[in-house]
Amino acid sequence: MICISKMGSDHSFANRNNQDYAFPLLNMKIVTDGCGSGKHSEVGVRLFAQLFARKVKEYTDQGETVGEENFIPIIDSVFTKMLELCSDNTFLFQNYCFTILVCLELEDEFVVYSCGDGYILKKDENGISFDRLDDGEYPCYYVYNFVTDKSALLEYKEGVSFKVSRYPKKEYQNVGVASDGLRFAENLITVEQEKLMQFLQEGKGPQIEKLINRNNLKNGVFHDDISIAF
Repeated sequence: MICISKMGSDHSFANRNNQDYAFPLLNMKIVTDGCGSGKHSEVGVRLFAQLFARKVKEYTDQGETVGEENFIPIIDSVFTKMLELCSDNTFLFQNYCFTILVCLELEDEFVVYSCGDGYILKKDENGISFDRLDDGEYPCYYVYNFVTDKSALLEYKEGVSFKVSRYPKKEYQNVGVASDGLRFAENLITVEQEKLMQFLQEGKGPQIEKLINRNNLKNGVFHDDISIAF
């Protein structure tokens, strides 16, 4: 499995932390992407990852399988735990605004739950292709469901929910997710674009990391943080 998370050149130049996080967990591939305007959104993505992993372990320790029937309750319980630390609106906006992309591998299909911007990566008999997830000017963050003063929200005052995308295994050999930093791959020269697609096809994560490093050192191509779980 490819699982990488690299800092964007703009964050490196500004001496800011990587606000993305990617990790595999059982039958899941997970990418989280902190809001760029959030002062400490990297705190939220890492706290979410640890609490999510612990909650999943609670289920598996009890002999329960993690699937679509309990995915949302797990997410809700994690955010409830996070809000026990602090539920002040300012704190939420500075720390807990991040996108969540999760690819569940089930018996007959891959299912992607997405809340916010990013990409779905697909591998079929024709090769690798991407589906872009784009909410426009205002990305939806799951924490909006827990904001008590809805007047503080510009959008999504009625709350947000996960979008669900399904990919049958009879058509797709692999499906994964990536943060929206992948959009800067369009700025690579042709030979580097071809290498990226080849490395994705062959599952070569370290080579992808080297490609990102090389192009950021040379031209700062990947301005935003980029994470891939595929």
